[in-house]
Amino acid sequence: MAKINEDVYLEHIPSTVYNELIYELNKNSSWQVLACHVAKQLGYHWKSWLQSLERNTSATKTPADNLLFELNVKMCTVGILCTLLRDCELGDALSVLHYPEESVIVKHPADDMGRDTLEISLGQHLRLSCKATGIPSPSYQWCCNNIELHEQQSCELDIVINSHDQAGEYNCKISQVTDDEGAVLLTRSVFVNISHVPVVIQQQPPAFLELKEDEDFLIKCVAHGHPEPRYQWFRDNTRLEGETSNVLHIKRFGSKDEGKYYCFISNDVNEVITQESRVMLDLPREKAIAKIALVIANCDYENHMCLETPKNDAAQIGELLKGMDFEVMSFVNLSLEQMKNAIKTFGEFLMEGVYGLFYYAGHGFKMQESYMLAVDAPESYLRKDAICESELLAISLKNEPALLVTILDMCQTVPPKECNPDIHNEIPKVKEYKSKKHLRNLVQAYSTSSHRPSYERAKNKYGFYTMHLSEYISKNIPVTKVFEEVGKSLDKLLKGKERNQIPWFAFNITKPFRLTDAICKRNLSPALKCLNKLIAFPSKSFEINLNQAGISAKVNISLFMEPYLNIIKISVCNLDDLEVNFFNSVYTKQNKLFQTANSKACWIHNPQIYQGLLIVSVNKNGALIDGIKLDIKNYIPLVLKKIS
Repeated sequence: MAKINEDVYLEHIPSTVYNELIYELNKNSSWQVLACHVAKQLGYHWKSWLQSLERNTSATKTPADNLLFELNVKMCTVGILCTLLRDCELGDALSVLHYPEESVIVKHPADDMGRDTLEISLGQHLRLSCKATGIPSPSYQWCCNNIELHEQQSCELDIVINSHDQAGEYNCKISQVTDDEGAVLLTRSVFVNISHVPVVIQQQPPAFLELKEDEDFLIKCVAHGHPEPRYQWFRDNTRLEGETSNVLHIKRFGSKDEGKYYCFISNDVNEVITQESRVMLDLPREKAIAKIALVIANCDYENHMCLETPKNDAAQIGELLKGMDFEVMSFVNLSLEQMKNAIKTFGEFLMEGVYGLFYYAGHGFKMQESYMLAVDAPESYLRKDAICESELLAISLKNEPALLVTILDMCQTVPPKECNPDIHNEIPKVKEYKSKKHLRNLVQAYSTSSHRPSYERAKNKYGFYTMHLSEYISKNIPVTKVFEEVGKSLDKLLKGKERNQIPWFAFNITKPFRLTDAICKRNLSPALKCLNKLIAFPSKSFEINLNQAGISAKVNISLFMEPYLNIIKISVCNLDDLEVNFFNSVYTKQNKLFQTANSKACWIHNPQIYQGLLIVSVNKNGALIDGIKLDIKNYIPLVLKKIS
């Protein structure tokens, strides 16, 4: 019932009631809601109608004043205004003219759904709505499991379900205050179930951890899923009783606690296992007198299928080793004689206290032992046409280095009898280790196991093995851990026939060696000083005079492809409008000189065996104007002379 006679026109409303009505309409811009409704009833364009009401306003004259004036002009009564306010659900303004009415719920959250239970997945929106009428307007507060939800105080609920904790009972608390008294209504509940979600690991335990003796440590994993994931920790495949949280706490760590830790995580949907965390004692670090590496890539074979990736593989490994302070001798496409000489040179510097690393990428085979194939190997080869791994070890271990790591990135298959019948009848020579001490601290790594192939993919820059080796070789972890991680990482990648490639390694390590170990600050021996001179190759520049043409030019000599020492690049500068060509001064059966069209540079493979001189000819418009001979053997790394 209205407080004022419903037939009274608006202009006759008492001033105190009128001012209170103006206040409520201006509050929260309620006048706009009423104005839009009136415009719709009268057929007005609502936007123009609102703009007209906002004109001629002042501190004492508001849009609500203008709206009531316009309604009064149209002979609006209190009864009509009450109806309009009720239609617009403007209960607070209506309460100025009308006596209170108790709230009534006219819509419960489940009314639209026809059921009171919802199944929702994590990440989805939960949308519920309800409605109540009353004077003054009731307020809303949504609750979950009887807990009020922050900032959910409208008749509509819209939240994202991010956690299984959000499952449960949802309802809305509807409140109304009249004459300083409060009344609360509660909607019927909707029960929300969260769909079962498989366990997904969000945070893995660390792959490697070193601890000092008697030190406490924690390793942690985090997984999400619904129902809540269950945890069980293991060490070396043995269940750790009572360790059923996502955090494992070990007190006073000792050698008995060393091992591989992982967590088994499950719920009613699935089961998963974290990555292994290898936990070890932090033992005193070793130091090397020097660290030396020999890297060989064979890819351009004379009588066998050429390979795509070894050149990139070896270059990548060589650069990573340089970053770990290794002195690196890198070569590409070596003959059998050159490979033997390179290994012999390498072995000369592997003395007591030195770390040595040998990396080979190319063709290989297995006949009782592993053999590396040089680029000049005949089509039907014998063992004597290849480098045996025992030969490599016998030379490299002769002076008893502190550590030797050999990496053979090649096939380990047996040569087929139809291609190499004689090799199956060959009696191999046996190379013996000749050392005064028992041999220790040797790591032998292979891209694949005995009698298995090693693969490269077309268009891939790197071979499978090196792609993963390059991720771990420079990590500050024990050297044995490097190859263990490479094997696990590669195994996850390979599919189909490529799973025939199974990386393998063997070791007899007695100390916690790392390839990242520091180098002792001590005076180098004469032999090691000699190594620095052998492999040093700074870029060189000099002037040449072309007397007949009356011009001079600058010649630059540098390495063609880092870090390979046996491909050099020669470029001629300051001859912009002239043509430059490069020639051999004598005929050579296999040309090692390369030049791309329209360039003023060439590169030479194995310049140490280059026959004759390099002729640089200068042409203008196709006509020879001058030339000069260069003895390139004066500009090559000294180590190249030593391996040929």
